[in-house]
Amino acid sequence: MGFDGIKQPKIIQINNWLQLRRPDDKEWKKAIEWYNNEKVMYYSEGITDKIYDMYIIERMYTYLSKIGELYFIETLDDGKWQSIGDVTLAESNLPIVIGQERFWGLGIGKKVVTKLLERATQIGIREITIEIYSYNERSKRLFESLGFIKIGETEKGESYSIKL
Repeated sequence: MGFDGIKQPKIIQINNWLQLRRPDDKEWKKAIEWYNNEKVMYYSEGITDKIYDMYIIERMYTYLSKIGELYFIETLDDGKWQSIGDVTLAESNLPIVIGQERFWGLGIGKKVVTKLLERATQIGIREITIEIYSYNERSKRLFESLGFIKIGETEKGESYSIKL
């Protein structure tokens, strides 16, 4: 199963204050703020000694757009949608970044991943496998709470899978 021929929606509404929106490549520069945060880099990329510049972000988003559906996570703030992170739905990965720390711990990640699991089922994905860094307990708790099961060890952490 690939994403060829599947029309990615422009917007996936999660609730009245949270949505996923397919970003235009001209908007990718919004991610600079997220990937210049050392904590974000640690939890999402497992690195502490560098941040991402626009070149790396463009390469990352180009790749993610090819293997799946890339979305910006948006919240409604004073009547205006604000991008606060990104997520990609793919069979071999489900990377999610809440790029603004003030939105951490609010259950946004769980709402986003839940909605993308629904989307995966709608488009015929039967299983999603992910890797989580061994020290990223928050991500482990999130994905396990949604039914992902640990299936093995990797060089940097553990593999998890969910059958849909």
